Amino acid sequence: MHYQILVLLPLLFAAFFAAISPWLGRRLEFPAAVLALGVSLWSAIQVLLQTLAHGPVTYLLGGWSPPWGIAFVADTFSAAMLCLMSGMALLNLLANREQIEREFPEKTHVFYTLYLLTTAGHLGILSTGDIFNLYVLIEVAALSGYALLSWGGARAQLASLNYLLIGSTGASFYLFGIGYLYVKTGSLNMADVASILSTMGGTPALAGAFAIIMLGLWVKMALFPFHGWLPGAYSQSTNVSAALLAPMTTKVMAYVVVRMLITVFPTDFVASMPELSTIAVWLASAAIVVGALAALAQRDLRRMLCFILVAEVGYMAGGAFIGNRTAMTGTMLHIIADALMTLTLFMAVSNIVSKRGSPAFGDLKGLFRSMPFTMAAFVLGAMSMIGVPPLCGFFSKWYLVSGSMQAGQYVFAGALILSSLINVILFFRIFEICFFEGGQEHGSHEHGHHEESVMDEVHWTRLVPLAAAALILIAVGLSTGYIVDRVIAAALTGSIA
Repeated sequence: MHYQILVLLPLLFAAFFAAISPWLGRRLEFPAAVLALGVSLWSAIQVLLQTLAHGPVTYLLGGWSPPWGIAFVADTFSAAMLCLMSGMALLNLLANREQIEREFPEKTHVFYTLYLLTTAGHLGILSTGDIFNLYVLIEVAALSGYALLSWGGARAQLASLNYLLIGSTGASFYLFGIGYLYVKTGSLNMADVASILSTMGGTPALAGAFAIIMLGLWVKMALFPFHGWLPGAYSQSTNVSAALLAPMTTKVMAYVVVRMLITVFPTDFVASMPELSTIAVWLASAAIVVGALAALAQRDLRRMLCFILVAEVGYMAGGAFIGNRTAMTGTMLHIIADALMTLTLFMAVSNIVSKRGSPAFGDLKGLFRSMPFTMAAFVLGAMSMIGVPPLCGFFSKWYLVSGSMQAGQYVFAGALILSSLINVILFFRIFEICFFEGGQEHGSHEHGHHEESVMDEVHWTRLVPLAAAALILIAVGLSTGYIVDRVIAAALTGSIA
């Protein structure tokens, strides 16, 4: 059975069903979306089991072989990413049904359609083996994402417009670079292009194509100084949209950068352009420092997390361009870890905002007493972000620091350590406010004023998905050896020393 296409098809069918649901019965919108994401996750798990047992698997769309047809290719890493992204989308949807129906009472069908389309776009990016098809899927994910993020606070539409303008610029650079590459190689299939490039060697035109493609991807993944769209887009949108896209978009685009470096462009080709790698590592180091310092200046919890996300993008970009296997392993492991950490933290913030009405620091007082289960999950996410073992964030940072030290990239290693120390300050400041600070009363968004000592947790339907996300942080941390040996090492075979 072709499980790769089953990862995508249920989401597209469900998106179509949601779009026409006002004429068929809107009570089925949510069950149809959950069923589609559940089938997608189950299919992704089957793809992962196939790749672990037999190596990379390929599905030819319409039975047409490359270079004329479009191939969907999955290795162990892309299959693991399919499981991760489909599972995250499912958890976030399960946790936010009540919020979706409350915030979009007349437009739930539009919201579900966009939610499923952007998820399908991101999963398609992880599956495709064609560089032009990759561009199309990036745009599918982005356009539906822009629309999702435009719903929210008073400045959400402006922030989404800013994201659209910058994101479209990045996509244009990527398409421009792909055009150059096609002119020189005559193919759009990733494996074909890699084979042709290995015989051509580096030329100025190919080097220009590689640089332009990377520039476009850096804009899309919000690498400093192209990160301007991220804090506004994710802090002004609704909580459910931010909790879907913040863990998903930057990680999937970091995956695309890794895929280009380990699959499309041969190692010796990339090594022939040391200047670009040097620029990338310096930008990544600057992203880590700037993101961490900007997070220190925030007084809004969700906006603080957005700037931490900017720093985390620097982790992934720097490790990818350092050029040794340890750092690349750290990048791939951190893509997985950061997606899970960001999901946990944004889902916890969503719960907090549903009760306190705002993520401002002044509204967080007494949270450990009023929302102990939400805060327990938040603490696990924060400890992983700091890098406390055995949580998954520790191990990915360990690989990144080790790889940077092996390569003599001491500035990048120093930036990583500095960022972790700043994360300690950031999160312990939040813990202090939530535990030690507290007035006589605090506002409750849903139930009016109450004594802070009274427990006022969210419904169990929101807590169970959040608890699952938090516990996966521990499970992935304890499974790091298996993930590195069976998932990441298999994907890196023959691509990097």
